Amino acid sequence: MRRFLLFVETYIAGILMIVTSLLIFLQVVLRYVFSYSIIWAEEFARYGIVWFVFLGSSLAVHEGAHASVDVLIKLLPTKVYRVFAALAIVISIGFTATVAWFGIRMVIRIAQIGNITPALGIPMYIPYLAIPIGSLMMTWRFAEKLIEAIKPGGDASVGRGEGN
Repeated sequence: MRRFLLFVETYIAGILMIVTSLLIFLQVVLRYVFSYSIIWAEEFARYGIVWFVFLGSSLAVHEGAHASVDVLIKLLPTKVYRVFAALAIVISIGFTATVAWFGIRMVIRIAQIGNITPALGIPMYIPYLAIPIGSLMMTWRFAEKLIEAIKPGGDASVGRGEGN
């Protein structure tokens, strides 16, 4: 599961970012040089960036790259630090699980309404699926961090941005 999740995070997010960037560049060139525009390009770019952000956030949890204010906590002894790190991870799990829960409810409501996107013509719930999927992936990654932080002999640098 870890390899599959890392594959999804890395490659799909990377491909989305490359395709979205190229599409935006192409759209600018077409619009200002040839006075032509691709009708669906801006909508695709918007939804592609949303998906990239949520998938990339999960990857950032895996890499320990999320910003944190921990100047004083880093000065604590390792055992005390690990307690605070575990507490922060538990809070993060609670937050991302809550976002996932409400995201799932929102996607269900949008699917029931049956809206479609104006330019792409896809069901509107597909762009919104980024919220629960990305949040669930972040919850999974935080759970991995929590296990690493609390197991005996585990990585004391979890959450410190060292060795992650």
